Amino acid sequence: MQNIHRSIAAAAGAFMLAVAWMPTTVSADQPTYYEPPKFKLQVKPNYPESARAKHEIGTVSVKVLVGLDGKPRQIMLAKSSGHGDLDAEVLRVAKLSTYYPATRDNKPTVAFYDFSYNFTLAGLSEIVAASSENTRKLQADPKNVPARLGLIEADLTKDNFAHAESLADDGVKLVPNDGRMWAGRGGAYYSDGSKNSDTDKLKIAADSYDQALKLDPKSAPASVAAAAYAEYGFHLWQAQQYTDCIPYASKAVQKSPKSWQYVMLKADCETGLQQYKAAIADYQSAQQLDDKKSADLTSRLTASLGNAQLASGDEAGGLQSISQAERISPKAPFAYQYLASYYITKSPPNYNAALNPLQQLALVQPTNVQAQINIGDIYVRQKNFAAAQAAYSRAMSIDPKNGDAQFGLAEIAASKGDSKSIDAPLQKAISLSPNSSAAFNTAISQLLLNATPPDLADAQKYADAATKADPNYASGWYSLGIAYADQNKKDQANSALRKAFDLFKAKNDQNGMTVVNKAYTDLNGKDNSLITGAGRNEKTNQPGSSGV
Repeated sequence: MQNIHRSIAAAAGAFMLAVAWMPTTVSADQPTYYEPPKFKLQVKPNYPESARAKHEIGTVSVKVLVGLDGKPRQIMLAKSSGHGDLDAEVLRVAKLSTYYPATRDNKPTVAFYDFSYNFTLAGLSEIVAASSENTRKLQADPKNVPARLGLIEADLTKDNFAHAESLADDGVKLVPNDGRMWAGRGGAYYSDGSKNSDTDKLKIAADSYDQALKLDPKSAPASVAAAAYAEYGFHLWQAQQYTDCIPYASKAVQKSPKSWQYVMLKADCETGLQQYKAAIADYQSAQQLDDKKSADLTSRLTASLGNAQLASGDEAGGLQSISQAERISPKAPFAYQYLASYYITKSPPNYNAALNPLQQLALVQPTNVQAQINIGDIYVRQKNFAAAQAAYSRAMSIDPKNGDAQFGLAEIAASKGDSKSIDAPLQKAISLSPNSSAAFNTAISQLLLNATPPDLADAQKYADAATKADPNYASGWYSLGIAYADQNKKDQANSALRKAFDLFKAKNDQNGMTVVNKAYTDLNGKDNSLITGAGRNEKTNQPGSSGV
């Protein structure tokens, strides 16, 4: 009977998550947004003795126009203390101080630096009030876009994301047709989403830049919008939402066509959708643009091309690219991950061939828990239980709370036919990974079905536990059907197999449907196919129908 093995069957998905790596700074075009001027060497004022003797107090506010070279071009008294000697002292030290220029997108820009000093009878205190003027302007006119944008930028320099976003949200409501305001909103949400890996805020940022550029193509630099599109697309790719990823990756490429990481991201999403021809073309375009400044990233790109070539059926080309990726950066994990995944998921699987790249992966990434788990899973298949035990033990030493690693011990017991030693590690694994209960129980059931001789009663027990843990877990119903069939319980077997078929069909899982249908026709005759024959369930997927 078909053996559906928990970890091995899921290896490709685990590897895809493992290679979901790209630096936060994805290219030289990545925006750093606005950084205001600041003191390089601050000369602080003295409290003039004449002022102190007269008990003069008050706040002096100054505006300094800082040039590209950091030198003060102009110094203005923004607010007088009401006392000429106090004002003069602050203007004096403002001129003597040196400054770092403001930057936008990492390039120096001319900007004002506002600051204040407060003279009190207790002494002198500095008040950095860079936003005071913009606050005054916005209070006078809430639709003043430059003032609002200035306040947003000031908030972002202090990581005050919530206030920046609130200012931006109010701004687009008040002036919905101003592209600058939408771009400001994009910048606020992008800064927050990028720093805190918040996908929802990255989406708001990307969509805000969309609106900004529709209203005014000059409202935001193309590289800034491209970075926002790409980072949101990257998060979608990590979540395996490939269909949603492609439009954003495409926009990033359109706005910054020479950024090869964006082209690679588009290809990654195409690979996820099995659009291998398009993916291969994009990976090759990315190779032409690659500046080769990072051997690891170049290796990742080359390995991804090899993965798409292998998936498209070009084994020779794919293996050549994978080998090239290894040579480019022997310590990068990508080539080993893709090669192991290829051998595990090909038909029929070649677990012996997968073992070598997995072992290489474990060498370059000694804390990679999933690599150790998959090594253990392969050793279980080879009935090399001592090596499997060692691999699972290494995984647990890396992460004692990893349910999959703990579950490996239950797999060893089931593969040995030692039913008495299954439950303790199985229940511990479930306690560590409650959402995997159905998968764990199903895997144990499958191992018992394939034991020599099969342990049919226990196989039925664990399959039944899987369907109770998750009634929509198709593989659990399939295992239950096989256990019933092997015990000549035909009616129960047919009921469970129909349920499995319906669930696989609901997910459009053609492979699962084929596996279940073969078991069903083996039991009922080839004319009773659930796909084409008399056994076909016409009620499958109909609302309110269990399909059983």
